[in-house]
Amino acid sequence: MSRLSNIIHKLAPERIRLAWSRRAIQRGYGNAIAAARSAKKFNEVAELEGAERFEMELQQELEDSYLTSELLRQSRRLRVPIPYIRSSDDTESDIWYEGRQTGGRYLTVAGVRSLRQEIRQELKDRHESSSRFLVWITALTGIIGSITGLVAVLLRNG
Repeated sequence: MSRLSNIIHKLAPERIRLAWSRRAIQRGYGNAIAAARSAKKFNEVAELEGAERFEMELQQELEDSYLTSELLRQSRRLRVPIPYIRSSDDTESDIWYEGRQTGGRYLTVAGVRSLRQEIRQELKDRHESSSRFLVWITALTGIIGSITGLVAVLLRNG
């Protein structure tokens, strides 16, 4: 990698770096598998496909880790309750899963959907409460403008 591409890679947001990494894995293994197939090395093809699956599972866990941390950060900032990993009777939640490659806990698709819905609802509630004040401020500004205009007319005529 050239120096410029290293700098760009370091400055890029994490979600973009994860996408680049996924694409690099797919491209690298795709080329190697195609070369092994054309050379009719079927054992090597099977090994490469297994290695690709392993790498892609690890990549998926990295992407899930990033998404989970972003949603948890946002939910903490908004004070949205975070779903528990285990329920009160110590059973696994269907909202979380344990990664096979890293062992970390990540939100499932249902968990991501649920937490995003909670975050959207909180943002909607906050927006509605702030928009009520906007109505009153607009009305108050109109009344002050009317009174100012009336006083100006009365002082000019008087």
